[in-house]
Amino acid sequence: MSIRLADVADRTGVSAATVSRVLNGRPGVAQATRTLVLGTVENLGGGPTPVRAARGAMVGVVAEDGGSADGSSMADHVLTALHRRGLLPVLSAQAHGAPRAEPASRTLLSHGASGLVFIGGDHADTAAGRDFFQALRKDDVPHVLVGGAAFPDRSARISQDEEWGIGKAVDQLSELGHARIGMICGASRSAASRRRREGFLSALRSLGVPASEAGTRIEHVHDSDGAGAHAADLLIRGGCTALVCDGDSLALGALRAARSRSLTVPDDLSLVVVGDSATARHVVPSLTAVSPPEEKMAEAAADALMLAVGGTPLTSLELFFQPDLIIRESTGPAPSF
Repeated sequence: MSIRLADVADRTGVSAATVSRVLNGRPGVAQATRTLVLGTVENLGGGPTPVRAARGAMVGVVAEDGGSADGSSMADHVLTALHRRGLLPVLSAQAHGAPRAEPASRTLLSHGASGLVFIGGDHADTAAGRDFFQALRKDDVPHVLVGGAAFPDRSARISQDEEWGIGKAVDQLSELGHARIGMICGASRSAASRRRREGFLSALRSLGVPASEAGTRIEHVHDSDGAGAHAADLLIRGGCTALVCDGDSLALGALRAARSRSLTVPDDLSLVVVGDSATARHVVPSLTAVSPPEEKMAEAAADALMLAVGGTPLTSLELFFQPDLIIRESTGPAPSF
């Protein structure tokens, strides 16, 4: 069958030009990326691949989020992608505040897991210890980190391009005429939240907002609707007519703050949420969302783990996938005062 460069680029998160360089044997591409591209070509039906995991091999998936009612969480997509490759994934769901990933991982490995996929949790937490992941590397345990590592690492990493996604949201709001855009940012210990903050500040700089002012348009809070409501109230009082919210709870809080001020979304206040959940889709008004390409990220994670379990080192692999901006009811033209 014929395989398009665009198909391989879409699946792996690298550019079509990079895929072309790999397939033509040209230099300038990291070995881990080269290996993943070649493995993806084979998975799509285009030729031989490096050593791969045996069919039926058990692998562990350690996820802070164990799945969602509408079947659309990253964990669901990773499980499906691993199943399609003939592997046997076993999920260990880690709820917020549950024991760290290490005990679950040790249990999975003791029961024969030949590799691990981590979704959220410790590796994305700048305050969490690194010893366990260093031990995995030292012991050559195949593993893939999904969701952005909080520390320089030799593990294979699959992440959303957080800065690009926030920049796209800010640009859209600016095009709608919003001159004062604020952000309600999640916990500063989260690597993803830190990257979103940097993306927001970068986007404001590109719009000509002075650095001294840009910093006043961000409120850092813990993840709850009450904190989101308080932060939104402060930003609205500061003149913001549009807010980017780092997650569902913060967005729901912003909606509550708007209603308490008798403001209408989107006529008086526009909202964008990071993450395209069932809540974002079904709340009234439905929320414009920076939507992570979860299926693409899951496919790349499954390809990477399959190669790693089969003996192909991918320690220098880091792929970033650009999210989509899904326009819904919560954004509109800036109000005229």
